[in-house]
Amino acid sequence: MAICLLAALPVSCDGESIDTALPGRAGLTAPVGPVARSCSGVSVHPSEDVQSVIDAHAAGTTYCLSPGTYRLEQPLEPKRGDALIGRRGAVVSGSKVLTGWRRNGGVWSATGFLPKEAGDHGECLESVPTCAYAEDVFVDKRRLRRVGSRSAVTAGTVYADYSTNTITIGDDPGGHLVEQAVAPSLIRATVDKVMVANLVLEQAANEAQVAAVEARRTTPYGMGSDWRISHNEVRLNHGVGLGLADGAVVTANLVHHQGQLGFGAWGNGSVVSGNEISFNGAAGYSPDWEAGGSKSWHTDRHTVRHNYVHDNYGPGLWTDGGNMRTEYSFNKITGNWGAGIQHEMSYDATITENEITGNGRRHKGWAWEAGIQIQSSGGTGLIEVAGNTLGDNANGIALIESGGRADEQPAPYGRHVVRNVWVHDNRVRLSAGQTTGAVQDIGDTTVYTGAGIRFENNTYLVSSLDEPLFSWNDTDLTWTEWLVAGNDNGGRAERSGR
Repeated sequence: MAICLLAALPVSCDGESIDTALPGRAGLTAPVGPVARSCSGVSVHPSEDVQSVIDAHAAGTTYCLSPGTYRLEQPLEPKRGDALIGRRGAVVSGSKVLTGWRRNGGVWSATGFLPKEAGDHGECLESVPTCAYAEDVFVDKRRLRRVGSRSAVTAGTVYADYSTNTITIGDDPGGHLVEQAVAPSLIRATVDKVMVANLVLEQAANEAQVAAVEARRTTPYGMGSDWRISHNEVRLNHGVGLGLADGAVVTANLVHHQGQLGFGAWGNGSVVSGNEISFNGAAGYSPDWEAGGSKSWHTDRHTVRHNYVHDNYGPGLWTDGGNMRTEYSFNKITGNWGAGIQHEMSYDATITENEITGNGRRHKGWAWEAGIQIQSSGGTGLIEVAGNTLGDNANGIALIESGGRADEQPAPYGRHVVRNVWVHDNRVRLSAGQTTGAVQDIGDTTVYTGAGIRFENNTYLVSSLDEPLFSWNDTDLTWTEWLVAGNDNGGRAERSGR
């Protein structure tokens, strides 16, 4: 029989078990990736130079890419209103095929297509000091792991000697396709109203914070608005998969195994809906710097809904730096190294009806890597966290005031402090060593007293009713102590028996 402790308002323990997941609403609602579809426009074939075809036509042209592989050394630059649409089997690749292999003992070497010096942009995990080397090598579409010397090469690894332009691998290349990434992006422009659809987009040598499909530019600064990116498979690119700007709509894409991020967003009004975003961050960039499923910066009205976000090497979904009016809704987020949803140094948001399980696999400690993590963020109006189901994350729902970051930029709507957060009607599973609540490490307890923080009507499935699974006033609290501290009016806790 379940044991319940009720908060101040009477709530029945009868009826639906709180261990029940959302009724099939979170996550994908339709297939992702390329599909069989018609295309009416200028036909392009793999033997043609695609950029020359684009240059020969007026803006607003639709290009129908026939099945086959289009190998690029430089990114395609579409014009305003252009549409690049693949017939099923069309692959845009940023790689070249490596040939002329020479065997020397248990390794094979070939002349590569390397620049004179390796890249150095980004912060790497200590275990992967070469994460910024963008010229990845693949055997049959499998990215090889880099090692630091020729003598360290074994099966599944590669050593790239930039001084001699030599690639050395530990796998016999005979009968296999061996490719090296060379193109700095695949599609890149700052014009408006571009469509990219039904393509496989792979193996760009794009550095960190640059996307394979990119509508943004830092120097000189510029953005292309109202891009439509749908039904693509975006895979095996080194930096970011998709770079979004004002008004971008991204639907039904399979975005996986990028080296740094699945997607990054700037600007206003972008929508990311119905995509699968998985296994990104594979090059070994540090999640404490920037790696994982996504990262959005200085956005307004950025909407992320009905996506399946899993097994990324960092946070699943991440807003960091000046984001306003963000919506995260109906996403299924599971198995990511970092937090499921991390809303950091940002403002108003609605985080509702998401299913968030098994995140925080890196186990950083304290209240970090929660299923939902509100970090140095506060609503000018409100951050609302409601109707979510969370379980088996490193922590539950954590509000974190940390690092003295209140005055960091960008700060278009005021200081970055935890305030005006309403956490209500969520279902949270907690086990020993995990926590839900608010914490701080800056010596300022305002987050507990005058910041407009409310936990109300939440339901918890807990390992023990006597376990200190809640955080408030710099103290770990049991369920009863959490209630006495004034939290979760109308809430309840049930022992899970696990």
